[in-house]
Amino acid sequence: MSTSASVAGSTPRSLAVAVMVQRALNLVDVRLVDHGLRVAVYVDAMLDLDRSFGPEDRRDAFLIALFHDIGAYRTEEIDRMVDFETETVWEHSAYGYLFLRELSPLSRMAEAVLYHHAPCDAFDGVEPTIAHVAKILHVADRADVFALEFPDASRQKLHARLRQGAGHLLDSEAVELFCAADEVFDLESRIAENASVGRALAAYPIIDVDAPSFLEMLVHVIDFRSRHTVAHTMTTAQIAFSLALRLGVADEDLGAIYNGGLVHDLGKIGVPLEILEKPGKLTEAEQAIMRTHVELTERIIDGCVCPQVARIALRHHEKLDGSGYPHGLAASDLTELERIVAVADIVSALAGTRSYKEAYGRKRVVSIVGDMASEGLIDRTVASVLIGEYDAIMEEVRHVCAPIMSAYERIQEEYGTLIAKLV
Repeated sequence: MSTSASVAGSTPRSLAVAVMVQRALNLVDVRLVDHGLRVAVYVDAMLDLDRSFGPEDRRDAFLIALFHDIGAYRTEEIDRMVDFETETVWEHSAYGYLFLRELSPLSRMAEAVLYHHAPCDAFDGVEPTIAHVAKILHVADRADVFALEFPDASRQKLHARLRQGAGHLLDSEAVELFCAADEVFDLESRIAENASVGRALAAYPIIDVDAPSFLEMLVHVIDFRSRHTVAHTMTTAQIAFSLALRLGVADEDLGAIYNGGLVHDLGKIGVPLEILEKPGKLTEAEQAIMRTHVELTERIIDGCVCPQVARIALRHHEKLDGSGYPHGLAASDLTELERIVAVADIVSALAGTRSYKEAYGRKRVVSIVGDMASEGLIDRTVASVLIGEYDAIMEEVRHVCAPIMSAYERIQEEYGTLIAKLV
């Protein structure tokens, strides 16, 4: 039974995935809360007036705008992004472009993200559709940044500020298109009417067949924040799935266990990178911050996944003796599926590198898992199957994660080349 066939029937639907993506990106920095959604509404209004795009291009332009800052992880980068006069912010633009190209269903239009801070004379050789979207996106992005910086400014002042940048920083035609769209559609009202991702996506929903790809995109956003966690989530989900098959878990529960593994660490997007990447042992205060990732995960997935998937995801750090977190649950509170993902998460962390350790080999991993089972921390049956089938399970993991690791290497290599050319 293949993983994709097994989980397809229980993958969170398209709108739920979009909501989770937006909630997760909102945790990157408070200054960017819902910025992507507002920019997407602006872009869509401009294209509504422009009428040069068909439905497919309109939809992809909207989604590209929604996720245009997906490469924004560095605080110092965000500091520059929220400065209206920023002329180039290549780091997050280049990373976002490569990420969307390699690991999203939006690869066709991903290059627009690369140029969404580019001055208007930087488009020689760029495909016209991409250039058009990038120029419109740049104006929409700067308009929202200005509105955030000067919330009491009139629309006339906003238009004047955009026109000051026209012809060098911003494309003149895109600026006039924004101003015209503001006059025709009253963009402040349009923003208010589309204040939720669900309402905004009504015209251009992510089709359900693409929902798994967007969910995996979100997973990679979190894992790719640190070089030590590139495949942690996919590894956890696959170990859990492989264990579940061997334990005879019912077919209708296989999708839930896989998706629970996929979303279990989404909240780590809200944990500071200096904690995720700290080379030594975390202090008590740092550990407390790290543990908030479960609460943050709950905020991201609330109402977007079924209760069974949510419980699987949110209980992966609970222990059978009640010593886990966040709720100190005990054996009687934890289902088989929840116990499986807890073991899978531990094995994924042990077998992978971390900022404070190298990857552990088979002997050490199975020894630690066996000890934890003997101490009553994790399920003995699940641990026994993991130990007995370790080599086969980890080979399945390597097969599933190989494309992810290849994509990561391509992104890292090309990112350096792009930055050298652009900065």
